[in-house]
Amino acid sequence: MIRSLLLSFMLSCGSDVSIMKQNTPPSDTSTSTIDTSPDTDTQDTNTDTSTSIDYSLVSGHAEIHFRQIACPACVGEPSEFDITAELKIHQPTAGDYFDALTPVGTCKTNIYDSYVSSQPLTATQSAYFNEIQLNPSGQGTWLNSTVYEYQYSRNTFYRVSTEHGVIENAFQTLEGFDSIEPYTLLWVDPSYAFDAIISKSSTYFTWTPVVPNSQFEIIVVVYSPDGTQMLGAVSCMENDVGYMNFPGSYFQSYPSWSLTAVHLIRHRTGLVEAPEIQGSFSNHMMWEVVGTGHIE
Repeated sequence: MIRSLLLSFMLSCGSDVSIMKQNTPPSDTSTSTIDTSPDTDTQDTNTDTSTSIDYSLVSGHAEIHFRQIACPACVGEPSEFDITAELKIHQPTAGDYFDALTPVGTCKTNIYDSYVSSQPLTATQSAYFNEIQLNPSGQGTWLNSTVYEYQYSRNTFYRVSTEHGVIENAFQTLEGFDSIEPYTLLWVDPSYAFDAIISKSSTYFTWTPVVPNSQFEIIVVVYSPDGTQMLGAVSCMENDVGYMNFPGSYFQSYPSWSLTAVHLIRHRTGLVEAPEIQGSFSNHMMWEVVGTGHIE
């Protein structure tokens, strides 16, 4: 889901010319593998002891993607918050919902979505993440693309309730940020946004708080200086330690003053045994902040 949302976001910005800048450039102001092992605190206390269930196979997946946009007008978005919740339940499969994620300690330029082949179960009734209602959206899929900020409880264990059973403590939500540096990434007005420098040598990002057992991805999407064309994108992933030195070698071929959308994304992935759906239940929590900058 994250990659499809991001790719949709990037393509809309590129084709609809929704990256905006002021007419005059601002003055010069000169990755350990993602842990998807079960958390003992999130285990279902009513675990089925039957040996017939193969918990190496996945039968369901939940995602909540919490996105904050510093300057919605800069990137053609209508509001500051964009929060989506999605659920999939299907027959057990060996597919990997995290296959598309950039491996920790690496960077890549081919950003794509993952696809898990499976036989979906029926989706005829609403499902719930605690009190968040998700409606059927095709076979084996439930979706709520307009979750309100007040509905999202941070650092909270959620129950997943469906017509196929109830999974207690299915996942734990994330919290956001107290600070992000460079703080100029977060300018909210198009007239002075894009001020942050994304350097062709390297750019040092910091943030607080640090969230244990999570990973942190920075995606820099590069556009032409006038914002009419997307030129490329780079994703780098590390464990969440509160800082990242983003290599500038990826930006050498881009013109100076190319505009950038900078996506800072905290990830937490998990896996719990779910006898209710005859397999394991995976989950992916994301908290993203979208800022602006320029190549220099």
